Amino acid sequence: MRIGDLTGSTSPKPRSGLRADLTIEGLDARGRGLGHLKGYTVSVRGGVPGDRLLVGLRKVRHRRKEAEARILDMIQPGVPRKSAPCEHFGLCGGCLWQDVAYEDQLALKSRLVETCLAHVGVEPEFEAPMQAPSPFYYRNKMEFSIGTSDEGEPTIGLHASGRYDHVFDLDACHLQSELSNQIVGLTRDFVRSRGLSSYDLKRHTGLLRFLTVRDGKHSGEVMVALTTSEEPFEAAAAYADALMTTFPEVASVIHSVNGRKAQVATGDVEHVVAGKSSIIDRLGRYRFDISLGSFFQPNTFQAERMFEKVQDYAGLKQDDRVLDLYCGTGGISFYLAEDAGEVLGIESSESAIQDAVRNSAENEVEGCRFMAGPAEELLTQLDGAGESYDVAVTDPPRPGMHPKALAALGNLGPRRIVYVSCNPQALSEDVVRLRRYGYEATSAQVVDMLPQTPHCELVVRLDRD
Repeated sequence: MRIGDLTGSTSPKPRSGLRADLTIEGLDARGRGLGHLKGYTVSVRGGVPGDRLLVGLRKVRHRRKEAEARILDMIQPGVPRKSAPCEHFGLCGGCLWQDVAYEDQLALKSRLVETCLAHVGVEPEFEAPMQAPSPFYYRNKMEFSIGTSDEGEPTIGLHASGRYDHVFDLDACHLQSELSNQIVGLTRDFVRSRGLSSYDLKRHTGLLRFLTVRDGKHSGEVMVALTTSEEPFEAAAAYADALMTTFPEVASVIHSVNGRKAQVATGDVEHVVAGKSSIIDRLGRYRFDISLGSFFQPNTFQAERMFEKVQDYAGLKQDDRVLDLYCGTGGISFYLAEDAGEVLGIESSESAIQDAVRNSAENEVEGCRFMAGPAEELLTQLDGAGESYDVAVTDPPRPGMHPKALAALGNLGPRRIVYVSCNPQALSEDVVRLRRYGYEATSAQVVDMLPQTPHCELVVRLDRD
């Protein structure tokens, strides 16, 4: 069909398979371009505001007046495009903006965040976005899926965009270290030479499920974990020997067993095949033991700078009592303890709290204590006990704060809240709720934690009237 099929006044309503001339006007929460066609909102992966595109419609939802489309041709770019350095760009479901100059990526992320907050009337003073020290080779952890090629051999890599049933063989990922890429290559050669099978998602048979590589950016230590089904992995010791002989940086080799049907890299049982059960890395001057399941910000160097920004926004006094909600293994708590009289970290994960307590002792951090339990329950207890805090930092999961946790925090009434979020939509909704308790967003900064993708962190300072 010709380009004008869906542009004339008598043209048919959108349906799958038709082509259209579409101008991208904005971005959705996932960074996909948004345009409008015959009353339908059309999302396009890889489109950015100002692009004029020839698109092919894929999924059309008539009741919701929504459609998805793919780019057939770039008629006029809204921002200049460049050649992506990764040969898998376009096929891979990870990076979305490798063909966009880094300064334009920052502008797009800022626009996405500011538009989201302004939509609900939240308009803090935005600082210039915090650029990442390096737009490539920054990730300290990658999880690779293992599939099966047409020839029946294991493939190790990432999922093709929109395809959860297809894993392409990775040659090199430009977000992780070159050493990590070499580990992927060695693992692929090893499992193929041993005739090992990949796990079949439909039949639930086969051995190999995931490969995880953790990379200590400061320490240089590397952890490698192979997640398998419950079938015997008799070659585990030989695999560990091959890794540690070839790569002296590998300090830990883990065999993780996932006996569930759920396709997740976290196993039910972990065996240390060789080396240690954890690796060491640092955030600023603080040392952390990082196990396979530990949460650690994926961009070590940018996390250090973000924690300093949280510290700055908190504006602490020497005798301040501080809450650190959703504190994980204690990273932000340690930075806050440098300036405060007392810091209480709250986290629902028992294992994370155990790590926080251990990390606090090993780093000789004074003034920090930690409590394990849901934030909504513990904050309600603190409020009921008449406790008071001067400043609170909250870094909740992607959906945002639990409504009861937010209400209890509002009742506790600290003079300032610093909100850290990877989801500007959830943050904006929580900021609106916090207005009921007298809080207003005054300052904000976009932190580019994940260059080449639409994802970012946002740090917002809220002051009480």
